[in-house]
Amino acid sequence: MFFQSSSFKTLEAGVHMSWMQQQSHIQNLANIETPGYKSQRLEFQKILEKETANGTSVELKGQIVTDDHLSLRPDGNNVDFEKENIDLYKSYTQYSMFLDKVKGQFDNYSVVLNNSMK
Repeated sequence: MFFQSSSFKTLEAGVHMSWMQQQSHIQNLANIETPGYKSQRLEFQKILEKETANGTSVELKGQIVTDDHLSLRPDGNNVDFEKENIDLYKSYTQYSMFLDKVKGQFDNYSVVLNNSMK
């Protein structure tokens, strides 16, 4: 089944992770004036979930990491406005790419279904 295939699950996880990454950058930008706030980012880890009879499935996981190393201001806040905006745009384009791939998968199945009914 299409929704249970490893390629669809990988695309689904990519959409979810890139969305979470965007939320992390938005959170950092929202706290740009908060004294003592430390920027956070979402790091991805590929973990082999388990080997199944159909092949190997991959589970994508993310982990929120706080950047304690750098402080741009005397109040301890370390959010870099330009960097966060650039990273937000990168995660947005990645999110859009994943959605385009998912749409392409649905379009492929639509063509197959429409041709088989003729």
